[in-house]
Amino acid sequence: MTKKTQIWPFLKYHKIDILFTIFFVAFSVFLYSHVSKVVVPPSDAADYLVNARNWLSNTPLEGGTSPETRAPLISWIIAGVWLLTGENWIAINYLMPIFTLAAGILLYILLRKQKGSLFAFGVSALTMLNPQVFFWSTHILTESLSLFFLILSLYLLKSEKESHWLLAGIAIGLTFASRYPIFIQSLTIFVIEVIIRKNPKLAIKTIMTAIPVITLVVLVVVIKTGTFAGVAEPNSHFTLLLSTFYLENSIYIWGYAFFLVPIAFLFKKTYSDPYNYTFIAWFIVSLIFWSANSMFQLPRYTIQYSPAIYYLAILAIENIRNINITKESLYGVIKRFTTK
Repeated sequence: MTKKTQIWPFLKYHKIDILFTIFFVAFSVFLYSHVSKVVVPPSDAADYLVNARNWLSNTPLEGGTSPETRAPLISWIIAGVWLLTGENWIAINYLMPIFTLAAGILLYILLRKQKGSLFAFGVSALTMLNPQVFFWSTHILTESLSLFFLILSLYLLKSEKESHWLLAGIAIGLTFASRYPIFIQSLTIFVIEVIIRKNPKLAIKTIMTAIPVITLVVLVVVIKTGTFAGVAEPNSHFTLLLSTFYLENSIYIWGYAFFLVPIAFLFKKTYSDPYNYTFIAWFIVSLIFWSANSMFQLPRYTIQYSPAIYYLAILAIENIRNINITKESLYGVIKRFTTK
């Protein structure tokens, strides 16, 4: 057997994986080319940088009007890097996109196992190319960090291994430390996966590791600041009268792919596969949660549940395609009978 005949089956079987790799490399270069153009960190990024310095120097936090509401993980990461490299915000600016890139890879690996490589490619590529995800990943902010730990939580909770559910608890706790409101999304994913699995043992394992991590985060912040507030004051005003902001701006935020999301709910197959339930709940709970905020509605608040949006969009395409295949098969059967 020649080398050519050995390589061809591999390329044929893994062609989508190869395409994703090419896309990922090109996207990484494009993303970092934009990172290199950032000459001044935005105000929120400056707050995180100041807080990182204050964590290292054991001085009171000063970044932002309410330092105790600043999720500390990003500042801890910055402080850890500075211990090795010295204080340099440019190095941190190049570090943050890694979390978005890692989230894209994890999402692809996760969906490839259950839904196939083409489905996974579609969801991962659309998520990374989303303008909100792309833009905010080029700054020293919590968006890419919280997206990564949220998808890591999903990846671990979708696993059959008990050890992964232990690690999922840590990931959920770090999601909380990344950005407090995103904890609602990780909790939603956890609850739905527990219901699907019907395995209390797995749920207990996750809770056993999540609670200590969250408790530790709260205690460290309280010791440092003397107080703890989980949500910034402007984000703590909720109402039952939901805002239509995200639906009215859905095309601006997610692109024309959002038109496909309602179509996914029209197919029985969407509900016959329990694997889909987590993404459905992730989308609905997140949309309602942020729409219930009566003071602030911002497109960047949608970043963490964009994967659920694109999952439903690709699922709609898959369901439509299956209808066409069924029609073609039925047409073939009818043709054979009528030509006899």
